[in-house]
Amino acid sequence: MRSLTIWRTLLGVDKTVVEDVDLDLVAGVFVASVRLTRSMRNRCGSCQKRCPRYDDGAGRRRWRGLDFGSTRVFLEADAPRVSCREHGVIVAAVPWARHQAGHTRHFDSYVAWLATQTSKTA
Repeated sequence: MRSLTIWRTLLGVDKTVVEDVDLDLVAGVFVASVRLTRSMRNRCGSCQKRCPRYDDGAGRRRWRGLDFGSTRVFLEADAPRVSCREHGVIVAAVPWARHQAGHTRHFDSYVAWLATQTSKTA
């Protein structure tokens, strides 16, 4: 199995290419630089339809992922804007996170599970 496939599996990202991984031991942060596959580029963040690219947006963004033990994990990627007929100029969709979220879908699911399973009185 190729190392990029292993990283994609560990990070829980589909339809994504892992370009680089960086571990900062001092800060205790793991940053994975990723990009979308060609089939997932330039899609509206709300309706997921293909749209023409508008601009580069705010540049590179980070999404918080599930930790590797005590090391925080972030996914970093370009977040261009697209021009959707229905929603106007909007940030392009990424498959690992919901629209306007600062964390991955797996992080969302884990937090939701913790909210329902942990003690409310403790």
